[in-house]
Amino acid sequence: MVIFFKISISKANHRIRLFLLAPILFFFHLTNAQSDSNINLQTAFSQFLNFQLDSCSESLTVIPPSPLTFYLEILVTSANIFIKDDFDQYKANKSLESELLEKLNELNFSDSYTNFLKSEIKLQWAILKLKNGEEFSSFWSLRHAYNIAKENVIKNPEFLPSYKTLGLLHVLYGVFPDKYNWILSILGIEGNVHAGLSELDKVYKSDQLLSLECGITVALLQAYLLNDPVEGADQMRIIHAKKKQLLIDYAFALILMKNAQSERALNIIDDSEYIYTQPFILPQLYYLKGEVLLQKGHLDEAIKNYQIFISRHDGQNLVKDTHYKIGVCYLIKDMPDSTKKYFERSWQKGWAKNEADKNAKNALESDHNSTKELYQLRYASDGGFYEKALKIHEQIDTINLNEHDKCEYYYRTARLYHKTGNIENAVSNYHKTIKFQKNINWYYAPNSALQLGLICLSENNNEAAIEYLHLVNNYSGYSYQNSIRQKVKTTLKELE
Repeated sequence: MVIFFKISISKANHRIRLFLLAPILFFFHLTNAQSDSNINLQTAFSQFLNFQLDSCSESLTVIPPSPLTFYLEILVTSANIFIKDDFDQYKANKSLESELLEKLNELNFSDSYTNFLKSEIKLQWAILKLKNGEEFSSFWSLRHAYNIAKENVIKNPEFLPSYKTLGLLHVLYGVFPDKYNWILSILGIEGNVHAGLSELDKVYKSDQLLSLECGITVALLQAYLLNDPVEGADQMRIIHAKKKQLLIDYAFALILMKNAQSERALNIIDDSEYIYTQPFILPQLYYLKGEVLLQKGHLDEAIKNYQIFISRHDGQNLVKDTHYKIGVCYLIKDMPDSTKKYFERSWQKGWAKNEADKNAKNALESDHNSTKELYQLRYASDGGFYEKALKIHEQIDTINLNEHDKCEYYYRTARLYHKTGNIENAVSNYHKTIKFQKNINWYYAPNSALQLGLICLSENNNEAAIEYLHLVNNYSGYSYQNSIRQKVKTTLKELE
């Protein structure tokens, strides 16, 4: 399988938060032979790619067993648990891992496929275990997945599926923070971003069935792990032009938003809502729509979509952040009672196990709200609505800003100038941010140091880039710490 995840390392419990974006099947391009079995398999794949998991499971019951059908069964089983985002359901279904492994042992597949499928089961359940707080068991499963895939590559170097598994794991392990390297050492695992990308590229450039899957995998890795959303968006644009299904639309919209192209992402989401189903099978699309509408300043529509997400989402992820964002919408609308109501709900509901929810929790704990103009500047810049952001920026009066807001103002100014190509003013305001910040827990200064490092790197000033990147380590305990430090590590490895 390919799993598309937004990945971060949690400081609190060493877990990896993996937010499922889009499993894309390496069997997507099926043979041209139109047997009844093959037509049924194509139907099942299409149902899976459109998140019709129950229909997909039903379709599989009438298809003869094969490595293809078994792989899809693995995906449907784990996706059902993951998407429901329910710890009780996870506990009730933990035995499915061993049941799948037992069933696999009873099937007469080749050794290459058996080992590939076994490594995928281990990888899928490692993700579920990590998501539900079982770190030690998860890392042990990851070790098994890695060793099985590595051995399969050694024994069967022409068998491409295991390069996909091994390549993905090499990249993931390669961006582990340095302080967790001891875990990899104990488990006998090697992380290597360049090797992993090369292995994935080997499959992507082949004419084999895994090409599409690996292409989307690399696009998401570029956008979310390797600090290159432009490259990720460019690659995903080619894939999306060839095939449009709900999971592909979702993945492309996420990457576009990461690349500050939220208007284009909104167009894709709206098209998906019209083409596939109303309401969305995947509630997270309402969350994404709410995000873009907040960035655009369409606050009533943003609130509406956030509330639809809350009403249709059964799990705990993004619940805290969604209530917080609704509160922000009301803050911008100058409605203090509603702001307080939703901030209190954010405090009470959901959990803080992913970065968005952690940031909402940190914002509430800080007992400080930025001015509405700073919120507007932030979200407009994040979405790529730069004309709107520049107008907001011109209206901000800095004279009466408190220490926090003035520091944030310098930071938001730097980000806006950086994104619009005004590098000289961006650098100046990044330096002001670092100089002005007195509180070590704000993320403005460490991310300013990261951005200065990236600017120096783009200008081939590697010595200065390294100095700024190491400066990031002087700060701790701030929002987005994991992703900022992860980007630092990835960039430093590129300089080695």
